[in-house]
Amino acid sequence: MEKIFDRKKFNLIFFIVAVIITSIIMTVFANYKKGWHEDEIFSYGSSNYKYDNLFQNYAEKDTINQIIDEKIIDNNIWQTLKNIGHYITHRDEFMQIFNEKRVYETPVWKTNEQAKDYVTVSNDEIFSYWSVYYNQSRDVHPPLFYMLVHFISCFFLNHFSKYIIFIINILFYIASCFVIRKIFKLLNKDDLSAITILLYGLSMGAISMVIFQRMYIMLGFFVLLYLYFNLKILKNSFEIDKSTKRWLTLIIILGFLTQYYFCIYAIFSFLIMLVILIRKKKYDALKRYIWCHIKAAIIGIIIFPASIYHIFFSYRGVGGISSDTDYLAKLQEFMDIIFYAFSIPKGWGYICLLILICLFVAKLIKSKRKDIVLIICVPIILFILTIGKIAPLINIRYISITFPIITIAIILGMFSIIDYILKYIIKNSKTLKRNINIIILLVITVTISIYGFTTSKPQFLYEKYGKRIEIAEKYQNLKLVYIGQSVFSHLQDMEEFLRYHDFIIINTWELEKLKDDKGLENDTEFILNIKCWVSDFNETLDKVLEYTNATNYELLADDGESRVYKVFKN
Repeated sequence: MEKIFDRKKFNLIFFIVAVIITSIIMTVFANYKKGWHEDEIFSYGSSNYKYDNLFQNYAEKDTINQIIDEKIIDNNIWQTLKNIGHYITHRDEFMQIFNEKRVYETPVWKTNEQAKDYVTVSNDEIFSYWSVYYNQSRDVHPPLFYMLVHFISCFFLNHFSKYIIFIINILFYIASCFVIRKIFKLLNKDDLSAITILLYGLSMGAISMVIFQRMYIMLGFFVLLYLYFNLKILKNSFEIDKSTKRWLTLIIILGFLTQYYFCIYAIFSFLIMLVILIRKKKYDALKRYIWCHIKAAIIGIIIFPASIYHIFFSYRGVGGISSDTDYLAKLQEFMDIIFYAFSIPKGWGYICLLILICLFVAKLIKSKRKDIVLIICVPIILFILTIGKIAPLINIRYISITFPIITIAIILGMFSIIDYILKYIIKNSKTLKRNINIIILLVITVTISIYGFTTSKPQFLYEKYGKRIEIAEKYQNLKLVYIGQSVFSHLQDMEEFLRYHDFIIINTWELEKLKDDKGLENDTEFILNIKCWVSDFNETLDKVLEYTNATNYELLADDGESRVYKVFKN
């Protein structure tokens, strides 16, 4: 008898529709994005600027890069290595040169072409991966994401666009959707994959992170892949064949080279898997599993040896962990971020969390496959507890890799609860019971999504920034004086620097530079941008007006981040 309904085909079509819908909505929100976080611009600069990762306000390169150019790099590779060895063994000499050069660091006027050079790839920089590698060795992150940004930027020569990294993020989001489906197929619950995609893809958390132009969606993809292969080992009677070994090793290397938080998740998953394999007395599989991780760690460090310093000694690594913060308060704020990510009101959030914990315990007691429950849930719980301790800031990005796995756990949990209730109502038809369960889950998912879109919006849109762009377009022939109080945060205003032909970036401790500066000598008007958060704002404004011989000014914009003035001189 011919099949009337092909469930497998329906599940595939429903899944594809879910991926398309969520991707379109993410693209719409990306289009609404007007401004930037400084880290987002850093993603472009560190990927595309030649042998420096920061847009300096005083020179093309910072002091260290100037010394490298002048004292170390030589046309002869052997002489270069000899110079490196000399300054490693004569550190005092290097520091003397460093201090002498640093004295002359003073703000200088820059052009929009220099700003453009920072965030774009020019004709002589195409596929300059050594530059990316070098820039990241001086940062606190591994290079893989930045190399991808550089690769895509090479197809947008001399052009800066928010869609460059968005392309990377949306592709890795779509790839993550396919991994989620593979996980559900592995668990024999393929009909739950599309609903999971809808709950995850329409969440404020997922949309925010696809919009945010950093490596976290890419990182989440490798975390999901790592979970999938761990589940595959468990479901395959603990057998680890050559293909699985190769894939697992490759995923660990790629995850490690994307962002070091992958290591935190992998360590917890690794320990859970060790316990399971030992309890099951699968010693051959245990040896293979351990060797995969050791081999991946060795290869990763060989590829990027700077990771040792980044992880153990940098301000973002182990050496940067502080015990001053109230851990429980910080952890609670991260939980509030998770509730926001899934559009759950805080009060209801803790009730839902309690239900999930109870369900997790019940599953552990009753489930025949406790190992599956453990490997899905425990590493994520431990990851969140750890991030609450080590994250430098309370920010959605640091726990975003948990969102897809939390979504999987939520859907599986709700499915179990509904299934438990329906078995007392529908006793004769498993198919009918499962179909009703799916429909209920879909209704809940759609309801949560609609509630989310009506009560909140994604982060990182920076909608107010559009006004400053309009001002920059209108007054692009005037010079810009930009006043901040950081050596890094001025990156967030790169869109303005790309429009003004001439501009100068001055920190509050450098204001006296304006006294003797000749850059405004022949100008009767200029634009002044002062960050709202600088200390002694009014005093700073008065000093700028005094040092530039200004007679009057007009406030053009105040968006809570910057106040932009048109300043008049004699």
